[in-house]
Amino acid sequence: MKDQLLLFNPPSNTEKSNPTDLCMGKPRLKRAIRNQIEMKVCSLDDLLPNQHLARDIWKYVETLDLSCALKEIQSVEGGAGRSAIDPKIYLTLWIYGTIKGVGSARLLAENCSMHNAYRWICGGVRVNYHSLSDFRVSQGELFDQLLTESVAILTKANIISLEVISQDGMRVRASAGASSFKREETLQFNLQLAEMLVKDLKEEAQKTPEACKTRIEAAQLKAAEEKEKNIKRALAELEDVRKSKIRAGKKEQRHVKEEDLKKARASTTDPDARVMKMADQGFRPAYNVQYATTNKGKAIIGVDVSKSGSDQKQTLKMVRQVEERYNFIPNKWLQDGGYNNHSEYENFVKIYKNCTIYMPAKESTKIEDESEPLKKLRERMATDEAKKLYKERSSTAEYANAQARNHGLYQFLVRGINKVRNVALLFALAHNVEIFIRS
Repeated sequence: MKDQLLLFNPPSNTEKSNPTDLCMGKPRLKRAIRNQIEMKVCSLDDLLPNQHLARDIWKYVETLDLSCALKEIQSVEGGAGRSAIDPKIYLTLWIYGTIKGVGSARLLAENCSMHNAYRWICGGVRVNYHSLSDFRVSQGELFDQLLTESVAILTKANIISLEVISQDGMRVRASAGASSFKREETLQFNLQLAEMLVKDLKEEAQKTPEACKTRIEAAQLKAAEEKEKNIKRALAELEDVRKSKIRAGKKEQRHVKEEDLKKARASTTDPDARVMKMADQGFRPAYNVQYATTNKGKAIIGVDVSKSGSDQKQTLKMVRQVEERYNFIPNKWLQDGGYNNHSEYENFVKIYKNCTIYMPAKESTKIEDESEPLKKLRERMATDEAKKLYKERSSTAEYANAQARNHGLYQFLVRGINKVRNVALLFALAHNVEIFIRS
C-alpha cells in the first residue's frame, strides 16, 4: 500500500511556490473609456428621485400667488416680444439654492446646466446669471409678501405659534473692503476725477455718433457713471456717520471734537455699509441683520437690516413690523441684554401694554433712582418662571441665526441696504419653507 502509484505527484513541502509562476501574463483590467458615444432616452423627470427636496419646494411654490411678479412682465399673449421666464422657476431656484448654500447668481446659473436638481427645476428653460440676479434684487416686495404668507401657512397648520417671540441680530460682512472707506477730502477729489472721466467718455461718444459702440466702451462708461454715483452717495452718508458719532458722544456724556468728525469715513464701494465689531472681535464693513423667531416651530416672522452695529433701539421697529404683518401682538418678547436701552424700553411699555419683554436688566449703582418699568423688569427677571422662559431664547433665536450661517449667510454679495434686505428676506423665506417641508 505504501508503494501505491499516484495519479499526480503531491508538491514537496520543501519546495516554495514562486508568485511569478502563478501569473505569467499581463493583468486583464476594465479601463475607463470616456469617448464612447451612448444614447440614453429619458426625461428630466426621470433624473430626479420622487422624494427630493427640489420637488417639494416646487410643490410649495406652485401654491403661491405670484401676481406681484407677473404684473411686471410686459410680453403678453398675442403681443410682440419674447416670452418671459415663469417667476416660479426663478423663485424655486433661489429657495433651493439658498438652502444648499448657493448665494451667487453665477454659480446658480452654472448649476442649472450641470446638476440634475437644478435642471429639473428649469424644465428645459435656459436661465442666465443676469436674469437670476435681477430677479433677486428687484423682487423685494414679493419676498416680503411671501414671508408673511409662509408664516400664515405654518400658523394654520399649527406648526408655529406667535404667542412667544425671540429677537436677535447678527453682523454679516458687507461686499466692501476696509480700504474703500475714505474721508471727505479724498471723496471730493475722487468725485472730481470721476466726473472728468464721465465727461471725457461722453464727449468721445458724441464726436462719432455714427460709430457703433463696442461693449468695452459701453462698459467703461457704465463703470465710470457707477463710480461717480457711489462717491456722491458716500458723501451723503458721511453726514449720517457724523450724526451717529455725535449721538454716541452725548450718550457717553462727552463732547465730540471737530477733528473726530472730520475723520469720519464712508465706503465708495458700498456707501450703506458700516464698520462693525464682529463675533471674532474684529472690525469689518457689515450690516446688522435682525430676525424675529417663534419659540414654537422656530420660524422667522420678522426681518430687518440696520446700519447700526448695536442692537439697541431695534425692538420697537421689529414689534411694529410684526403687528403690521399679522395684525397681532405677541404676549412675550425675548431678547438678550444687547437690546437694553432705558428710553426704548420705557416707550415700549407705554405703547405695548399687553406684550411683556424678557431681557437681562442692566446693573445700576443707583437702583432707587430707576423708573417704575425698569424696576418691574428687574423683579420679573429674578423670578424662576422668567429664568425658565428666558432659556428658550438661545435655542430659538440662535437656531435661526445658525441656520442662516449654514445656508451660507457669511457675506453679502450685493451692495446697498435695499438689496441686502432682499437677500435677508430670501434666507428667512427659505428657512420657513424648509420647516414646512420637514413637518
